[in-house]
Amino acid sequence: MKKSYGVMGGVLAVFFAIAGCSSDDHSEMDHGNNQQDEQNEGTFEDGKKVFNLEVTETHWMFNDEVMMDAWTYNGTLPGQEIRVQEGDEVVINVKNSLNVPTALHLHGFPVPNEMDGVPGVTQNAIMPGEEFTYEYQANVPGTYWYHSHQDGATQVDRGLYGVFIVEPVDPESYDTDVAIVIDEFASMGMGMGMDHSTMDHGDMEHDGNDDMSHSEMMNEMYDTMVINGKADPQIESINVVEGNRVKLRFVNAGLFTQVVSIPEHSFKITHYDGQPVNEPDVLQDTAFRIAPAERYDLEIIMDNPGAWGIQVFAEENQERLQALIPLVYEEYEDEELQTVDSISSFFDLTTYGIPKELDIGDITKEYDMLLGSDDGGDTFTINGKKFPNHEIYDVEEGDVVKFTIINDTDFDHPMHLHGDFFHVISKGGKAIQGSPVLKDTLNVRPGETYEIVFEAKNPGNWMFHCHEFHHASGGMVAEIHYEGFELPFTPDPNIPNMPE
Repeated sequence: MKKSYGVMGGVLAVFFAIAGCSSDDHSEMDHGNNQQDEQNEGTFEDGKKVFNLEVTETHWMFNDEVMMDAWTYNGTLPGQEIRVQEGDEVVINVKNSLNVPTALHLHGFPVPNEMDGVPGVTQNAIMPGEEFTYEYQANVPGTYWYHSHQDGATQVDRGLYGVFIVEPVDPESYDTDVAIVIDEFASMGMGMGMDHSTMDHGDMEHDGNDDMSHSEMMNEMYDTMVINGKADPQIESINVVEGNRVKLRFVNAGLFTQVVSIPEHSFKITHYDGQPVNEPDVLQDTAFRIAPAERYDLEIIMDNPGAWGIQVFAEENQERLQALIPLVYEEYEDEELQTVDSISSFFDLTTYGIPKELDIGDITKEYDMLLGSDDGGDTFTINGKKFPNHEIYDVEEGDVVKFTIINDTDFDHPMHLHGDFFHVISKGGKAIQGSPVLKDTLNVRPGETYEIVFEAKNPGNWMFHCHEFHHASGGMVAEIHYEGFELPFTPDPNIPNMPE
């Protein structure tokens, strides 16, 4: 049975390296409309796995006090988890029952271009009352997620996201395998159940302070951490038995880089963005950062009975955005949650795991990607250009393409490549020392420089953009165009496609 735990007073103080924290009493709560742990089982039709998603408005309770009129898939937040097997032919029928256009993007999974769900780039947006069918083969195992790519700063923020998992042919055996989806909600000073469509990059309310920066506005607005659709004190627990082998799939569906710490247990990070780490090391007393759109899979052996609180907090909004995820052994359900006393070190993917030779071929094209902001955070650019007059990188099928990504701003930028994975080969001019790093989203922090390489083997026009949606709507969008590729659709000038 799952239980929900609260932290009395509503505030959990967490400090990077010096402060301890603990939780007070916790008790079982009414879960209300929380259905996040249900799976969308789908149906088999003509040898294909078929899922139906209806996009609707739903009155959603984060807890007994915080609520909003969410936009949801099939009435739940997150949308019901979709799991399929490697090799399945998958069909997702999306019906739009909102009064605005939408679309569905399968984040991280290398679909054919016409199935990528980006309005104005790969399809026209799905108009109110209309349907669109996405079809592809689930041939790459991993942890992915699905979300709207129409006006993402509004629609994902209002709840249009869910988890998509492709199980490998020969899966590892776990006693517990659960996705943990991290998000944020803005209620502070804005009123409960507010219309999040007013929160797009250009319109964010900030108490009349015209000099307030983008970062300050974000920090003022977002004040409630959401875990799997619920906020404290109704975040559901992960219940375990001593000796269990547990897999936790962390997904950041929000806008802030989050810090996660696992209390008093050794663990391994087995996958980045669903892709395996080579011979991962055992970690302890080490926190990891997870930026918007990134995924980290963890493996933990339950060998320290008690009631533990996995800490999650937004690195740049720690005071307001923090939560505990209860990890509770049987017979400890009535105990206080114990937490990490302090954070002494942070995970470094450049040195983690065991090196392995990569066969990526000779580089045939090289590009720079300079992430900038000419006004300190109201607009964001790539190589001095911003959407819709954005940078376009030309490739040919078979090219091995290297990007040098430089962050010349004061903000994190989780850069997401559609259509394929890339290898991270260096950071700050120093080659990766640990396991090969294969990702679809890479967080580039202020002042950082990375080199990434990918093989151009999935023809199409593909977005390459910052996945902090306000940065994308502020201009930080580029595209990769394959030479000779023909658009799979005709853009309709009467449809308000908003791909950013």
